[in-house]
Amino acid sequence: MPIRYSIDENLGVVFTTASEVLTENELLEHKRKMISDPKFRPGYVELSDVREISDVKISSSGIERFVEQDASDAELLKDYKLAIVVSGALEYGMGVMYQMMSSEHRRSVRIFRDLGLAKEWLQISQK
Repeated sequence: MPIRYSIDENLGVVFTTASEVLTENELLEHKRKMISDPKFRPGYVELSDVREISDVKISSSGIERFVEQDASDAELLKDYKLAIVVSGALEYGMGVMYQMMSSEHRRSVRIFRDLGLAKEWLQISQK
């Protein structure tokens, strides 16, 4: 599955898009690349638009792996907010599962069906 991201240093925003089939390994690799990118800074926010994916190949144990990775990267993800924009019920449910499981380490994950609301929550238009 193609996951692409760009970092707008002026806005402090990571813009991520995903399409085709969403897999655990590719999503973990995306997070590793993003936080090791020299442009990434603690306090940035991420707008992840996954409305173009056709299928989700992520298990509940995969979500646990994401949460564990987030916990180990806690210092880099300090003050990090993530808005995930979805279109389907499965993606929404998986996103909510991640949000709930990660709430102990990261309280700033929200799932949206509307891109405008996600941008508003991240305060992108105000930066």
